[in-house]
Amino acid sequence: MFGSLRLAKISSAGLRFRKCCRKSSSVAELHSRKLVEVSGPQSGKLLQGLFTNDINSLSGTHTALYTHLLNVRGRIMFDNIVYRVNDDEYLIEVDNSLVSKFLKFVSMYNIRSKAKIAVRDEPVYASFIPQSSLLDGGYVDPRLPLLGCRHIGTPPDRATTVSASEYDRHRVALGVSEGARDISSGKDFPFEHNLDFLNGVSFSKGCYIGQELTARTHHVGETRKRVVPVKLSEQVEDGQISLPARVSLGSRAAGKLLSTYGDIGLAVLRFPYLEQELSIKDSHVKLVGSKPAWWPEDIR
Repeated sequence: MFGSLRLAKISSAGLRFRKCCRKSSSVAELHSRKLVEVSGPQSGKLLQGLFTNDINSLSGTHTALYTHLLNVRGRIMFDNIVYRVNDDEYLIEVDNSLVSKFLKFVSMYNIRSKAKIAVRDEPVYASFIPQSSLLDGGYVDPRLPLLGCRHIGTPPDRATTVSASEYDRHRVALGVSEGARDISSGKDFPFEHNLDFLNGVSFSKGCYIGQELTARTHHVGETRKRVVPVKLSEQVEDGQISLPARVSLGSRAAGKLLSTYGDIGLAVLRFPYLEQELSIKDSHVKLVGSKPAWWPEDIR
């Protein structure tokens, strides 16, 4: 069997703005991410009724929030990071290829709130230290501190500039999905993408789109398959495998491969098939999925 991913354990940390960035950090401009501004006296109310997480929890020391926007069937439409500028202004990070779809979706619910929605030009950067602990600088990533920090507009001046693909490999090695490359809009379920493990949902806030199925799954259901990092038996070029691809052990379905990044990737796998060599439909490439070290210990 080929090698497996080595993932470091991390601990939770407060989500607050930090002013420094270590010299050993790397920074990448995330061309796949775009900012949308939602502003006006009723902007917070509008977002609170849309997103899975509690927008009202954002404050002066808690300025970034991970969340999903679901459809009425409880499927993921968009994965987002929300940044609070002030009580009447929020910046929402959206996958660049889904911006038009996002604007149309939110506008359908903006009839009464009359919030202003506009696309911003500032780039989004991610700073990180591969295989290290919490990085100072920017907005600590609200999903996992080990992912590093987000920076809006300008990158930290003491970091080494790297390509976005290096950040993607850092993120994928941790088993964190992001954007349209990893998440099928309108098809995937939030808990399969570890929304509950990534601080992305509030079970105490009021109603939001798709809440019924999400709450039912949390309270009475059980998620038997989740996104995990996988190690591929060889380098895979973009387009080499038709994705998403069925993954199996012999004749038994184990899950599906969502995305590839060279010799690693992300897959939704059933728990009994972790740490086993699996086959990919219509491909000679094999994969092995691993449980991320940051998952709760009682998940098997």
